Parts: sequence; structure tokens; C-alpha cells
Amino acid sequence: MGKLVAVERDPVDGKDRHNVTGMTASNPPVVYTGTAEFVYSGSMTQGLSDLVRINGVPVAVVTSRSTLLPAEIAPPAGRHSGPTGSGFVPPAPAPQPLSLVITDAPLGTGTPNAAAGSALLTIDGVRVLLDGDPIDTCSGIGAPAGSKVSARGQNLLTCAV
Repeated sequence: MGKLVAVERDPVDGKDRHNVTGMTASNPPVVYTGTAEFVYSGSMTQGLSDLVRINGVPVAVVTSRSTLLPAEIAPPAGRHSGPTGSGFVPPAPAPQPLSLVITDAPLGTGTPNAAAGSALLTIDGVRVLLDGDPIDTCSGIGAPAGSKVSARGQNLLTCAV
């Protein structure tokens, strides 16, 4: 069975890794610098096809980009802000750093991985993104399993891969 073609606003979900720094609440405070994993929750929003639409919605291609949902980067509730990191390397000191911030950029943009895109379907010579294609999010430093696009914006067109 074929895979659905990704379109504008299709979700991109997964995890990525960032450089972080912060300070504990202990007395005396302990400075922490390392890396941590963060939840990435965004959607395909930039660089979409100008030539092809499915049911009026632009198709996503390998030159398209995703962006984080605005609520995801707002501390302290956003899951892509300093205080919400996990998998700290080196392990974070106890108590957990309270002033933890992400120090690298760009923050929030995702680009299709080199392995993404259909080998059969192209638009103006550019491979079309398909459901489940890998997206390299943010800075991509030592990224864990990574993020993937989920084709949910249309159910009319599939590709045999």
C-alpha cells in the first residue's frame, strides 16, 4: 500500500537535542552545562510547492521546512524550552537546574533528512515528502531518534514510495 503525500500544516513530531546551561538553587549554586533532549511538536509551514496543491493545500517537498508550534517554546510550559529537557549529558546535578536555558540556534526549524522524499514522485524535479519521512529538527546536535512528518492534511493522494 502507498504512503500519503505530506502537505502544508501536517504535523512534525519527535525529539531533538540542544546545548543547555543553567544554575541550581543550592547554596552555593552549581553551574551546569551540557546537552538535553526536547520534545519537538511543529508542522510543515515553509518552502512548500508553488506548483501543486492537493484539495487546495500546497504539497510539502524536500526543500520545505517545519516550525515549532508557538506554545512549545514558551517557558515554563512549552516542551521545547530549557526547563523541560530530559536525558541530560552529563547528568544534571541535584537539585535540577532552575535557570536552564537552550543556548544554541536555530531553534524551531526542521528540514527533511537526506533520506526523506519519494524516489518516484517529484514536483519540478524536487522529491515530494511522504507520511513518516524523517525531519532533522532544530540544530540537530547528536539528535536522538529524530522527528517525522505525519500526513494528515489530505487523504486523496498516495505514492508507492
